[in-house]
Amino acid sequence: MIEGTIKEIRDAEQEAANIVADAKRQSEKISEEAKLASEKLYSDMVSEAQQKAKKLRDSAETFGKQQTDEALLEAGKEIEELKSAAKSREKEAVDLIISELV
Repeated sequence: MIEGTIKEIRDAEQEAANIVADAKRQSEKISEEAKLASEKLYSDMVSEAQQKAKKLRDSAETFGKQQTDEALLEAGKEIEELKSAAKSREKEAVDLIISELV
């Protein structure tokens, strides 16, 4: 009878040890899965932030190029206006020089 009780106690202890070992394995598995999930989340967030930064940079470059192109176009128009004004006054200047010489 005592041997039977001792065997039951040993069996219960073994079962408890198995339960503890299983719980430890599950805990390690859950920890590893959580670690992998957090690494993926971090990687995804970094990637998303980089994509947003690239879009903003591209947008800023496009805006800057537009502004530069508009400024160059405006400067070109002003140059043409000045050339036209100079050309129209060229005859006036020639006439003035001739009148001064005569």
